[in-house]
Amino acid sequence: MTISQTTTHSHTLSSAPREAILGKPLGSISVATRSSSAEPPASGPVDTVSLSAQAQFRMSGATRMAVTADSLAQAAAAAETVPGLNADAELFTPEALAAHADWREKHNEYRGKVRSLVDQTFGLSADGNSWAAGGAALTAIKNLAEKNGLVEPDMPPAVAKMLQTTGESMWTDKSGVSTGMFDVTFLPKGTEKGGNLRILFDGARKPDADTSLVDLKTGGLKAQAALSSIRASALGAALDSVGGWTPGSAANAYAITNGTDRRGGVVGMVIANGVEDEARERSATILKTLQSLIP
Repeated sequence: MTISQTTTHSHTLSSAPREAILGKPLGSISVATRSSSAEPPASGPVDTVSLSAQAQFRMSGATRMAVTADSLAQAAAAAETVPGLNADAELFTPEALAAHADWREKHNEYRGKVRSLVDQTFGLSADGNSWAAGGAALTAIKNLAEKNGLVEPDMPPAVAKMLQTTGESMWTDKSGVSTGMFDVTFLPKGTEKGGNLRILFDGARKPDADTSLVDLKTGGLKAQAALSSIRASALGAALDSVGGWTPGSAANAYAITNGTDRRGGVVGMVIANGVEDEARERSATILKTLQSLIP
């Protein structure tokens, strides 16, 4: 098997601990030896696999792997001598592999539909944005999907056993907190440099119909009061979990408060890096939409 670098179009969402990236590690098994020369060995047929642009980026240089009759024989011998290897290999039955292929196809289709639904709901686009969700935001997006008739395909037991996983839903959140995070990346486009918008909220603090933003970098009395309120609440712990923020940080930050006079209680926080206009214009609407999806 020769792995060659050719560019194919691909979409990624994002990654962060306990965040839904609309996908799970699907697992793989491979038996191969590294070719000692730039050309594949001539002891057997060679299959070519094209790498995506993302995979190419992660590789430091051209890599060639080859599967030959000799390498397969070596792998078979190793399976008999390495403790546990043969037992694990027995899980990869034709039935399990077929079930995995079927489940993966259905799950990929499901993730694509959810991604499109989220993009449509929050005014995002597949070619201009990527996003990630954590905590209560997972619940919101799962509810959004189910409200629109999208239900995650269950992983067959044989597949879960083969991949040595519990097969739990990708929406499972074990944090036990009421706070949520919704991260949106704006990709560079034309003269726009792009940036990142991070919205933190507490599912227990519902926004009113009217909300206001308090610029936390100004250092005024309202900014100080809002930041103190954030730090003394569950939002403070959520903020610490994503690296924290201070008025001296490079990114700008705003408190989302109830009321039009900026005197209402704080219901969320947004950190903007390079997309301040997006933060001022869209963060409150995104927050209200997320909260409306949480009972």
